[in-house]
Amino acid sequence: MRDAIVADLRRIDGVAVEVVHRQSDFLAALRRADAALLIAPEENEVLARLSRLVERERRILLGPSSSAVSGLSDKLATARCLAASGVATPDTRAVPFRSPGRLFEASPPFVVKPRVGCGGRGVSIVRRRSEAAAALAAVRRATRRADFLLQAFVEGEAASVSLIVSGHPLDLGLNRQRLARGARPAYLGGETFWPHPRSREAIAVAREAITALARAREGVRGYLGVDLVLGRDGATVIEVNPRLTTSYAGLRRSIRENLAGLILQASAGRALPERVTSVGRCRFGANGSIAMRREGWDTISAGTSAASI
Repeated sequence: MRDAIVADLRRIDGVAVEVVHRQSDFLAALRRADAALLIAPEENEVLARLSRLVERERRILLGPSSSAVSGLSDKLATARCLAASGVATPDTRAVPFRSPGRLFEASPPFVVKPRVGCGGRGVSIVRRRSEAAAALAAVRRATRRADFLLQAFVEGEAASVSLIVSGHPLDLGLNRQRLARGARPAYLGGETFWPHPRSREAIAVAREAITALARAREGVRGYLGVDLVLGRDGATVIEVNPRLTTSYAGLRRSIRENLAGLILQASAGRALPERVTSVGRCRFGANGSIAMRREGWDTISAGTSAASI
């Protein structure tokens, strides 16, 4: 993902890119730059803190504002905002670690997850009461917060919609998400421009979610990912990612436009096109490996996924 967007940025005339691997080197590099695009985890406020640093140094932040990052990273706050706006989202409640009784009283199936997190770390699907203790231990290992989330389980197919936001959301199509089966739904990769029967509905719901969140929090802009479940009753928004997601690696191969260029346009407040031009479907792994489909699936290249700054 990192290598993919660096390559796309370098294709743009007048753009030079410096990749920073360590937080200790970030400030010096930032002061040499005009803008910064952050690839960092939400856990422990890492992404929000670095976003605030970019703003404090008066550089262009190529992504959501620090306020938007903090708000969208909090999955409870996001769920409450979506529910208040009438966007379909599962019932989500906070449970303190010091008194987790509600977890053991809940009726399965349900989901246990960190209030702030990414990559599926600490997430468990509890289908039997006997699995609750293991879920509690897993979420405790994954977060430093004093609480975790208990969320209603939604049966269906996992999907996401990637969008670039600048005034209005430009959707980049529906992505399939491949998740490991079992109690720990680890992310395995996905497929871009997934031709699901509910794709239009899913995209519409994702746009509604971003619009609702943008009304509630200033600075909802740039590249965002909306995770959904497509079930019997329609599309349900699970959470929103205020950062570049792994889908980028597939999307850049699936559209004609330079995706990094669109992110630059959004961050500068310039108008985006009404739609992007699809050139094919693309499968991608969690490690960035991709295969593109025209007549059949053929491996094109392999990359790396990295959470770097």
